[in-house]
Amino acid sequence: MSPTGTSRCAVLLRGINVGRHNRLAMADLRVLLADLGCRDVTTHLNSGNAVVTADPDGLAERVAAALPVRVPVVVFTAAELREAVENCPWSERARTSPKQVHVGYLDRPLSTKEVDRLGTRHGDDEVAVGRRVLYLSYAGPSTGSPLEAAFTRARTDVVLTTRNWSTATRLVDLTRSP
Repeated sequence: MSPTGTSRCAVLLRGINVGRHNRLAMADLRVLLADLGCRDVTTHLNSGNAVVTADPDGLAERVAAALPVRVPVVVFTAAELREAVENCPWSERARTSPKQVHVGYLDRPLSTKEVDRLGTRHGDDEVAVGRRVLYLSYAGPSTGSPLEAAFTRARTDVVLTTRNWSTATRLVDLTRSP
């Protein structure tokens, strides 16, 4: 982080451009972020991934309030993104099958009670808990996985937005330079 309180960070929107719901052009997201004072704005893919230079404190709330659609927003600093990738318990599987390993970015750490309710194994799918992330290893497609039902049963108010391994590592790369 620089002396002014700014750092490279990722702004992750949940549920953007999935089907016909919550449509938001990435060009519009870049303008919105710049209008909020973010610098060096870059977007990745069409699914609500932006990397910016900004003060991360309160950024998620400011972005969520300014969006034309109502979706949750999670912000991770470059250091937090790197830590999430470095601590993946399935790094070899992630390297060889990047679409089967996902990182779930959380707006806050899970409580012990929430972790217990979530569990770690659901059918052939697995969950591991990091500091402010969940690591998800899917045996098959993530859509319709038993993990979806597990998240519903865990009954938590935590904001969770997931990215596959390829996107998770690309976000780290994008934070390395403006």
